[in-house]
Amino acid sequence: MRAEELSLRATVPPAQVPGYRLDRLLGQGAFGQVWVGSNLNTGRTVAIKFYLHRSGVNWSLLTREVKNLVSMAGNRFIVQVLEVGWDSEPPYYVMEYLENGSLDDLIRNRGAMPPSKAVELFFDIACGLNHSHGKGVLHCDLKPANVLLDQDMLPRLADFGQSRLSTEQTPSLGTLFYMAPEQADLNAVPDARWDVYALGAIFYCMIIGSPPYKTPDTVTTLDTAASLPERLKRYRDTIYKSHFPRAHHRVRGMDRWLVAIIDKCIAKKPEDRFANVQQVLAEIEKRQMANLRRPLMLLGIVGPILLIAVMGLFSWKALALAERESSDDLRDGVLERNRWVARTAAGKLELEMAALFGLIEEEARVEPFESKFCACIDEAGDDLLHSLATDKTPPESQQKLLTLEKRSELEQYLAQRLNQILSQHNGSKAPAHFDSLFVTDRFGTMLAAAFSSDSSAPKIGVNFAYRSYFSGQAQDHPDTTKRREITRTKSSHVSAPFLSTTTNRWKIAVSTPITFERDTDSSGKILEETEMLEGLLVLTINLGDFVLLSEDGQTDPANGGSDEGKPRRKDRFAVLVDGHEGTLDEPEKREGTLLEHPAFSRMLAASQDGTSPNLKFQISDEMFNELKKGTFQYEDPVATDPRGQSFSGRWIAAMERVDITRRISDTQKRKQTTNLWVLVQERADSVTAPVAGMVEKLIKEGFFALIALLGVICTLWVVVLWVMRLPDSFAAAVRSRLTGGTEMTGTANEVTLDAER
Repeated sequence: MRAEELSLRATVPPAQVPGYRLDRLLGQGAFGQVWVGSNLNTGRTVAIKFYLHRSGVNWSLLTREVKNLVSMAGNRFIVQVLEVGWDSEPPYYVMEYLENGSLDDLIRNRGAMPPSKAVELFFDIACGLNHSHGKGVLHCDLKPANVLLDQDMLPRLADFGQSRLSTEQTPSLGTLFYMAPEQADLNAVPDARWDVYALGAIFYCMIIGSPPYKTPDTVTTLDTAASLPERLKRYRDTIYKSHFPRAHHRVRGMDRWLVAIIDKCIAKKPEDRFANVQQVLAEIEKRQMANLRRPLMLLGIVGPILLIAVMGLFSWKALALAERESSDDLRDGVLERNRWVARTAAGKLELEMAALFGLIEEEARVEPFESKFCACIDEAGDDLLHSLATDKTPPESQQKLLTLEKRSELEQYLAQRLNQILSQHNGSKAPAHFDSLFVTDRFGTMLAAAFSSDSSAPKIGVNFAYRSYFSGQAQDHPDTTKRREITRTKSSHVSAPFLSTTTNRWKIAVSTPITFERDTDSSGKILEETEMLEGLLVLTINLGDFVLLSEDGQTDPANGGSDEGKPRRKDRFAVLVDGHEGTLDEPEKREGTLLEHPAFSRMLAASQDGTSPNLKFQISDEMFNELKKGTFQYEDPVATDPRGQSFSGRWIAAMERVDITRRISDTQKRKQTTNLWVLVQERADSVTAPVAGMVEKLIKEGFFALIALLGVICTLWVVVLWVMRLPDSFAAAVRSRLTGGTEMTGTANEVTLDAER
């Protein structure tokens, strides 16, 4: 419909206007067209309105509109007429062009506006309308489309084609939903309250986005009317029978004054509305005066708040002074010790993880493993491996993989090696206990796996290319990423932590590429030696199984580990924190997540129903950044859980990142950032003792606070009493300044000047 309307618009102006060049059509309606042009002498942009019909009524419309506009010339809230073509065919008049369009354009393009902006426009529109009424002219068709915006976005009233003098008795129809219900009558007599209703409807539209009573149902009801009288009757019935609009009551920023002004402007009965626009302006002035007085009236409420703030300030100063004198040295010493403990713990964890790198790389290079892996790859064939390298594993391909004899031999070998590794390291300090050992092909599909626990569910044939241990990235890819688009890591890599679906504990994986020399022809004959990247060998470990973080290994590193086997004191321990940013398919943030904490084992052991409890606890961004520097104000997130109340209170904490440095040759070292952080925390109340003389200093500071409090109270009461004694003439003087020294009363037909004011 919009395209059809634009296609029907005129492309040639109805006539040429001497001294002006017509550039483009701005709009058209039932009575004529409006064109944008420019003055050939001055270059000023203007708007030219043509009346296309030649009947006498249209000439009278032009005469009325132009005369009314000329009579109101000079007011900044009324659009200015520059020239009139009385003898032209068709007749026209030239008016100033306002480049920011109409208020209707602003509302349609930007939607509802804040009440603070709407009331500014509403006040200016009311001033323009009040000037019009003061000249004895009723607009009778006030709506957002007839309010133009100048270069400063100030409103100006336009289109007085339906206007009537206050002495006229002929009816005038406005625009539906902005027209007062009694105006929708072919026998109605013009009344200033018509414009009052339209003024309120415009205010309502500015803050809601549409005029009152306008809904798809009401529009359909009016559009289906068979005649104009029937359409007007339906419009009146719609307003009288509908519930009074209340949407503006719920708009944020609307106060009771503005709500009352709108309610009274759009009242259904004329006698319930403001009698004229001057009364609307007077109500706005009352609101302005109330806003000026409100800070003074609220002073009695704000005063006690200020007094409390003053008391709090002095109390804080007193506490801070006492704390600085007695506790700073102690806390600084504890914080420095925790930094050293965190560095030591991070170093031990780095050694453990470096040992994992060496272990997995050694396992991937032994000849029995390589031969069994190659046999498995050859037996599977490229077709089967390609079919498994998909986002959703085909059941038939997975079943086929499980039946392969060489794959079973490879899995038996992995189980044997895992048992041997576990038996070699049981009872030792490093490396830690392992959770699983598995191998993937070059596409990321798990071919064979061995698990240390029977509760672990193997996922043979499932593709895990999105995992960071396959791609070598700092975080997992989204699970929806195409598997073929993910590049394999070409070096050993430690993965981002991931949550076990069976134990609900965090774990990491250490992976290394499986490479060997082979290049054969179709018969299997080796042609030349070329290094191939065929898959990955992956070792996973529960983070809680690291010797440093295991509950049995929670010894006091402040003593250099000399008290080995002795449980850590309750007031100091180490936890592991995730520093990764997370992935696109994980809505929750990863950075700051607690990966291992002494409370986790207790929570799992205390679970009564056999289900794994929720162990996701998060450190806030602000606190995470503070921990990197060390802080006295750390609060353990575990304390937010009812099962972790023993960890409540303030902690002195420091944090250190775990970075793995490995020697890859005699002259080169490689450093990998794991984005894992070791956090060492110690209870603040265990190192800060009561301070001698605290009571005496608090009493002294409290005395000065009391003196200041009494001074503030006296000052506030003096100000309040002075303001409350101001004469009523002060309010009258302010109102007089707002209205330019005059006050207009009565209807538009009876404009009087109050000489006394």
